[in-house]
Amino acid sequence: MRLRLAVSAVLLGIAAACAGKAAYLVAPALRTAADPRVAVLPFDNQSTDVGAPDVMRKLAAENFEKRGYPALPADEVDAKLSALGVSEGGQLPAFKPEELGRALGVDLLCYGDVEDFTFQNLGFVVRKSVALRVKVVSAATGETLYEGSGSGKDIKIFFDKDEAKAAFVEQLAVKLVQNILKTPLKKEADKAAWKALDSLPRR
Repeated sequence: MRLRLAVSAVLLGIAAACAGKAAYLVAPALRTAADPRVAVLPFDNQSTDVGAPDVMRKLAAENFEKRGYPALPADEVDAKLSALGVSEGGQLPAFKPEELGRALGVDLLCYGDVEDFTFQNLGFVVRKSVALRVKVVSAATGETLYEGSGSGKDIKIFFDKDEAKAAFVEQLAVKLVQNILKTPLKKEADKAAWKALDSLPRR
């Protein structure tokens, strides 16, 4: 009984954190942009996973490509930003979009913020959660042309002690394999990136 009450409390907390529907912004100017190429800038990171920004940035670039917006190679973007003294997303606010656009040779700039990247294995509760917010800005005008957020979650609850123990061991193995293959939280990360850009007008 106590276990059920504890698990219920955890679920209520998760439900409260997940409440609310993501809002999207699409400016008319995005549909008429002459150059559809986009520079996906280094992402900011609010999670505790240091590798999360690179994972989500790569997925965002892939989703831009699928929607008709060619993404500049990350190595090219990073090399040009390095010349400005930028190596991580947290440094980008110090530069105006116009400066970044001039250095990168494109007008569309994608800023990203990894809001959550969690693999929590508590035995009776296994929670995987990824949340991403992206923003596309015109370097020429500084106008936000698109803004959206997406999340991917997988929550499993076990009331049986033996099942919980088996799940705990299994999820430890899953996490180890994903880390080795450099694909942590793959399903959840894919879903978050897709949802964040799902309302982007196709070209």
